[in-house]
Amino acid sequence: MIVHGAVVPHALVLLEDIQPSLDEGRRVRKAVDELDFTNADVMVVVSPHGPAAGIYERSEGSLRGFGIDGVEAVRDTDVDLSRCLANAWGRAPIGSPLDFGIAVPLLLGLGGDLPVVGVSLPQTTGPGGSSLSDALDAAGTLAEALATTADGRALAVVASAHASAGLSARAPLTEVSGATEVDSELVAALEEDPARVEGLIERLHEIGQACGAGPLAALGQLFGGWRSGGITYEAPYGVGYIVGQWLP
Repeated sequence: MIVHGAVVPHALVLLEDIQPSLDEGRRVRKAVDELDFTNADVMVVVSPHGPAAGIYERSEGSLRGFGIDGVEAVRDTDVDLSRCLANAWGRAPIGSPLDFGIAVPLLLGLGGDLPVVGVSLPQTTGPGGSSLSDALDAAGTLAEALATTADGRALAVVASAHASAGLSARAPLTEVSGATEVDSELVAALEEDPARVEGLIERLHEIGQACGAGPLAALGQLFGGWRSGGITYEAPYGVGYIVGQWLP
């Protein structure tokens, strides 16, 4: 059964190998390190940056796609859970390495040595992105599959997601009117009841080009009514980074 929910960022600049000066983003890095998964047997990490919607066959990734060698994330994979989830979801397995939406949180130490099942939802931002409706449809069916395939395992489900990308002049979109307000509403919703996030997804996507629309939608469907263990939010580079966790 699902015993733990969480959300984490996946920005490369949070890694010491990428940004040796770690003053910016210090609070979110510390919050990721303090997430407690001791009640879980396996961690399912849901990314918005894979090649297609599906389940990764192995939990190995790197930053070579960004031209960075020697930085690799390797975890054990729960092969049985991966196959069961792929069958329940009706999506083909993904044979390629983990995308950075999963690799970066693992490089930040997410979940310690827990086995990992990596999941990709359709990417909705950047060139060639899928439609928001495709991502939300996939998120909904993923949430249903997760709720029915845990068997005797204790699952932690982690949304790898960023909020708005237009919060200051340093942001990828520079400063966008309304982005700060929708991020504030998102943080409040996550603290009060993750189910409230579903009413914000469209605005997050349209106003702030939030890459995490799909994972956040799945989180909202899975953890409505769960108890918040606290939310940490920072936007050091003009992008909203969120760390939080929920328990039954």
